[in-house]
Amino acid sequence: MRVITASLLVAAVTELSKSSPLVRDRDVAAWCDRNLVDYHGDGLHKQGIWDADLEEARGEQRLLKFKSGDSKQSRVGWALIARGTKAREAAARRGWHEMVWNGAQWDWLRVPTPSAAAAMGAEPVRAEPAWS
Repeated sequence: MRVITASLLVAAVTELSKSSPLVRDRDVAAWCDRNLVDYHGDGLHKQGIWDADLEEARGEQRLLKFKSGDSKQSRVGWALIARGTKAREAAARRGWHEMVWNGAQWDWLRVPTPSAAAAMGAEPVRAEPAWS
């Protein structure tokens, strides 16, 4: 059985993004099961996926990465850079935020982009609540 690599991660996201621009890590794990790819690797649960993700970030950078929160139980997802606008809109609807590779680690952008906020129908935050 092959262990997932950056190229296989991109292949999974490419195939899975035909139905949704934002692909969750559990969907990638299911893709690996169907294609006889080991996503655990040597280490903890889904360690192979995280190693492939890191390899991709340090290499060609063909994927965008998103996260649903700042805890270990947060959901993680990817999208193809070519489908970035649709993926950012889908992430904004779900309340997910983009992560950016700074060359050493992932930085989590907690502020949605203006286009994502508009897609969510967000209104500017007021200093005082409207009690009318």
